[in-house]
Formats: sequence, structure tokens, C-alpha cells
Amino acid sequence: MCGAGSAGSTVAGLLAADEDLRVLLLEAGPDDADERVSDPDRWFENLGSERDWGYLTAPGARIDDRRLFYSMGKGLGGGSSINVGVWSRGHRSDWDAFAAGCGDPRWDYRSVLAAYRDLETWHGEPDPERRGTGGPMHIRPAQPLHPFFAAMLAGAQSAGLDRFASPNGELAEYGAGCAVRDEIVEDRTRRSPYRALVAPRIGQRNLTVLTGTTVTEVLFDGTRAVGVEAVREGRPVRFRAAREVVLSLGAVQTPKILLQSGIGPARHLEQVGIAVREDLPGVGADLDDHLLVGCVWEADAAAELPPPPRAQAVCFWGSDDGRADAPKFVMYSGASAFMSPEAQARYGRPEAAFTFLLGMRLRSRGSVRLADADPASAPLIETGYFDEPGDLRDAVEAYRFAEEIAHTEAMSPYRGSRAIPGKGTDAELAAYLRTAATTFWHQCGTARVGTDADAGAVVDSELRVRGVEALRIADASVLPRVTSGNTMAPCVVIGHRAAELIRGD
Repeated sequence: MCGAGSAGSTVAGLLAADEDLRVLLLEAGPDDADERVSDPDRWFENLGSERDWGYLTAPGARIDDRRLFYSMGKGLGGGSSINVGVWSRGHRSDWDAFAAGCGDPRWDYRSVLAAYRDLETWHGEPDPERRGTGGPMHIRPAQPLHPFFAAMLAGAQSAGLDRFASPNGELAEYGAGCAVRDEIVEDRTRRSPYRALVAPRIGQRNLTVLTGTTVTEVLFDGTRAVGVEAVREGRPVRFRAAREVVLSLGAVQTPKILLQSGIGPARHLEQVGIAVREDLPGVGADLDDHLLVGCVWEADAAAELPPPPRAQAVCFWGSDDGRADAPKFVMYSGASAFMSPEAQARYGRPEAAFTFLLGMRLRSRGSVRLADADPASAPLIETGYFDEPGDLRDAVEAYRFAEEIAHTEAMSPYRGSRAIPGKGTDAELAAYLRTAATTFWHQCGTARVGTDADAGAVVDSELRVRGVEALRIADASVLPRVTSGNTMAPCVVIGHRAAELIRGD
């Protein structure tokens, strides 16, 4: 197992439950024994730290040629150790589209729902049709609910969104609505997939976990993957695999390792001087994400705001790819001014503020490529944000809806007199969006699933890399489309399915 993030930890933990299997879990980053990890309100302190890959994107032509800081988790738990802790399963349409795209009904919403029930211990309002009660992942609604988030939900209802008991219950089967968010917090402590599935098995003779071990290449005997090469304590080391190799390194690092191993677009590999093992054009292509924009309002001087890291409510709306049941927009909120450095410089930053954190699914796609053949070189990341003109028009429309919620009576006790960028034309708002746009840290799609007839597919429905043997991918790379919400929970389901498939083989 390469990578101890949400998916990798799930695969390793579930496989290690079978004492006849020997599992080696390799992780580039450090352990998770840190209060910045265990305390979910300190998540932002990990950004830019040793637990963050800290990528930097190429300048974006449609976002004022800005380079974006592109955080991704590095360490035990991966992103689930540094994220905001949101458990968002994805809507029914996400999983039904996944199943249709790879021609395998085992990935449809009904099948995935069974996996979620198997994985969860649900601590909210009973919903036996959709929620589990005996799984390793402890999930609960955010609590106690701060009045600010209650006001946001009331404002969303005034603007036309229906209120649901949970974003992962009935709402996940509809296209729009609002709810208190679900989170992986138990007794005020983060319970990442690593903590839930791997940590309880540390000490078992059939499980070995190595941190500080950076995988650089998959090793092959002919077309069969037989291990990996890595750097550990500054020295190269090789690890052999008796059965198979699983890459769970995330939507940037997984395609990077495939490319360094000679698997990817032949033309690109030849340009950087790497021998082509398997010509797979889809490796590193189709980088998908939620674009994030902060919709910022100055707060009323008398308003009692929640702690800035908290985000206890969520809204979904809009239509993705013309499907009414596939929400295009997701929105959280927080009690601070979330702005890009460039937006702060241009528009100013209110000291006391609240932000609607608006995420949207895009028509445009990005890519991950190699700068050269040196494994130590940072990858080249193109986000593609706003490359499709329709995306900017949609972002303006979504921002207007966020404004509508902010100006409801329910939000009036919190709303001050100033908004960023302020009242203006759609063209002026579009200029702000280009300056403010950044990532929601939901990167996926760079080794996506598909059928044999799909030239851009990298893995089949059993997550096996096309054209080679004994190499599987289990992480957000395989998603053909970013799910409607955060990607941690979908990664856990992907890991759950990968473990089933490996045991079955």
C-alpha cells in the first residue's frame, strides 16, 4: 500500500483484518501524533506545514495569471488529518454516473449506500435505510449548533432551499437542499480513517506502517508490478510485493508516480526522457476539483460569531451537466474573511467578517504532468479554472444566490454594511471572482475509471491499471467527476471497494 490517506488507510486497515494477508503501508509524511491533527478546530494550522505537500500550480490564464497554493495531505491520515472533517458521501447522481461510466453496477448509489452503512456508526437521527450503526467510522452532525449557522440555514430556506435532517440522508437523493453538516468528530477529537481503521491494528504481526518513505517508482517484471522504489532516510530502498501494488497517493502524486514508472501519455514521457511502458493518455489528464470563492461580508459590530474554523452548515443547489439531481454548487460558511492574497490587496480585508465559502463544479479540466525525469522535481499542475467561459457565468450566478441568502432577515443580526466586492455589475463581480478563485482541496480525476472502449480511462471498474498486471489505484484519482461535496468519504468507499476486490482476487 502506497499512501496512508483516506482511501489507503481504509484498504490497509480492512486487509489487515485478515491475518493471512501481510500488509505494508508506506507513507511519505510524518505520523499524526499532534494536537493540530487531533483537534478539529486547528486544521488550518497544518496548511503549509510538514503535513502538506504544498504544491504550487502553474499560472492560470483565466484567474489573472495567479499561481495557487495547492494543499494536499502528507502524513498518516493524509487529507483526513488536515481537512475540516466533513463527511459528505456524494449524491446519488454521482455514484450512478460512476457506475454508468465504467459499466459496473457495483458502483451505483444503491451499492455504495450498502458500503457506507457497513463503514459508519451514525450518531444522529435514526435512518436505518441509509445509515450504519456498527462500522469503524464514527459520524455525527456538527454540534452544538451555533446560532450563526442556524441563521444561515434559515436564510437558505427563505431563499428557496428545503431543509433536511442530514446532507447524507434523504438530501443525497435530491439535487438541492440545506442541512447541518456531518463530521468525523468524536468527543471533540478527529477520528480520521487512519485512526479508525489502521491505528487499532498497530502491533499486529501482519501489518507494517512506515512513515517518512516517499515512493518514487513502481517496479515491474515484464508487465507485472512487483514492488516499488522509495526514498527513506535519504537513501533509495526497494520493497517487493507478493501479490500486488496499490497506489493511494492522491490526485497529484498518483499520476506523478505512474508517469515516473513509464505509464502515461507516450508523447509526454518521451519529451521528459522516460521510457514508455504503457501508453495511457488519461494519466494526469482530467484534473477535476471544486473551485472555491469566498463571498465576504463585514460582520455587524454586535454580532456574536462562532470560532473561525467552524463550518457547521451546508447548502447544495444548481444543476451539473443539465441534471436536476446533480447539484453544481456547494456552500459552507465561516466567521472570518476568507480571501486570496490578491483579493485582499485589491479589495481590502474586513477585520470582523463572515464568509460564505462557495464551491462549484466546473466544465473545464486541468492536468498533472512531469517537469522532467527527476523524481524530486515538483509536478506541473494546470487547474484550468474558468478556461470554459460558461464556468465564469455560472460563478456569477451562484454568487448572486449567496448574496440572496446573506441578505435574508435571518442573517441580518450578523450582516454589517460592507460586502466584498460590493454592489456592482456582473462584469465587476466577474473581475473579483477571477482574483479570488482558489481550490477547495477536492482534487480528483487524474487516473479515472472507465471501460475498455474509453481511451481516456486509466483503470477498469476493479481499479486495475490498464495494460499492466498487479497494479491497482484506490484514491480520488479514479473518480470520473468530483462528487457534489467533499471527497474524503468517497475516498473511504473507494478504499472499501478496493479491499473487497483484492480479497476476492
